[in-house]
Amino acid sequence: MTRLFAILFCISITSSASCQVITPAPSDKSVIYFVRTSVLGSAINFSYFDSTKLIGRFNAGKYIRYECNPGKHLLWARSENRDFIEADLQPGKIYFLKANPRMGLAKAQVYLEQVDPNNPKEMKNILKLMAKRPSEQFTEAKLIEDSKDLQKVIERGMAEYAKDKLRGIEFTYLEQSLYYKAQ
Repeated sequence: MTRLFAILFCISITSSASCQVITPAPSDKSVIYFVRTSVLGSAINFSYFDSTKLIGRFNAGKYIRYECNPGKHLLWARSENRDFIEADLQPGKIYFLKANPRMGLAKAQVYLEQVDPNNPKEMKNILKLMAKRPSEQFTEAKLIEDSKDLQKVIERGMAEYAKDKLRGIEFTYLEQSLYYKAQ
């Protein structure tokens, strides 16, 4: 019955007959969806990381499903700037992070925001995006190649994070209670 409700909800928000239902997280993994629903700065790729690991790079109107081990993570995105979110991810849970673009000096800046899956307006936009296209996919070879190109960016990002932590700056912390519950 709950699956039927989710499918009917998807159909009600989009005319696409290929509505994608959110795949549950494996019981021993955590899942984070990085989504970019805004078209502002649409030509600019944002890069997404889990500490020093590149997750992917994409522009507006796209998303990626990232499966990882539960526990502590430093999730961040990079464009003209860097934005960090600290997390202690729970097994079997799904979280959503929205990449919000803002005007920067030379190109769009990125700000990560945790999505409350109980917010129907936010979830409507995300489900609409997911119904239009599959998750971005990156081969291991492509991620390794891009990581080499971004090595200095990753080093600077991690150094900036460590320096800010020493200065007492508090970063956004992912709320464990704001995980997606299958409808």
